[in-house]
Amino acid sequence: MQNLKQLNIDLKTYLEKTTEQFVKGLVQILEGKNADYLNGKSKTDIVAYYFEYEYDHLDISAWTIDKSGAIITNPVLLLTQKEEENDGKESWNALLPEKIWKAASDFQEEYEDDDDRWDEYNEEKYEIFENWFFDGWKKASAQTDNKADAYFSIHDTYFKTDLNTLQTINDDEIAERYTS
Repeated sequence: MQNLKQLNIDLKTYLEKTTEQFVKGLVQILEGKNADYLNGKSKTDIVAYYFEYEYDHLDISAWTIDKSGAIITNPVLLLTQKEEENDGKESWNALLPEKIWKAASDFQEEYEDDDDRWDEYNEEKYEIFENWFFDGWKKASAQTDNKADAYFSIHDTYFKTDLNTLQTINDDEIAERYTS
């Protein structure tokens, strides 16, 4: 059984390999390429970009809002890994590679009473993932003339990271920015 430390090393290696593709995807979003705007809205209506990731599989969703806080683009997924179907199995469709997910799940089932090791693994996993995202964001931002705000968080949380300052901000503070 692969140890949890190795899983995070494998995750970091995988994320490093996907950085170029990830940055290209972010640039396309920031430039409004292939955006599916809602209700007659356009790129000029964007005041902020939201990026949220799923707790388990690390899938990143992105969308934009206007000054009223309304979502003005359909959400898109960044970098989901698509694997071919084999022998009738469902194909894997997540950012987190299936082998890492399976090994971590196996560990959690086998050692369900070892909360300390599991918590340590997850803390390191999210730190690796978030730092990778922030580095990609900096690279993508440098390639565009984007001036809109941008926020990053785990799915459906009150607190977000302001990607322009890398400081924590909450939903109420964000709302105040656009209603003043």
